[in-house]
Amino acid sequence: MNKLRTVVFGSLIAGSLMVSAVPAMARVEWRDIMRDRERLRMDNEELARNRRQLDWDLDHGASSYQLDTDHRAIQNSLEDIRRDREILQRDMSDFEDYS
Repeated sequence: MNKLRTVVFGSLIAGSLMVSAVPAMARVEWRDIMRDRERLRMDNEELARNRRQLDWDLDHGASSYQLDTDHRAIQNSLEDIRRDREILQRDMSDFEDYS
């Protein structure tokens, strides 16, 4: 009975480890890469809008609060771009590995 319990318990653990590894082996398709590129393009456009807003606010004497808000928006856009570049690079690498 003890051996049977060990085998069953070992099978459950092995099965759960295999299930948790499945998402890591998910196949990346070309449309995923195209979506990543589109998201990166939109983030770059947002960054350009945020920089134009900062320039406009500087030219028109905006408050320090508004300037801080503009700077935070630019920083957030830069973080989004960095994150989306990492995702794109990872997806392109995975696509090449699985193609």
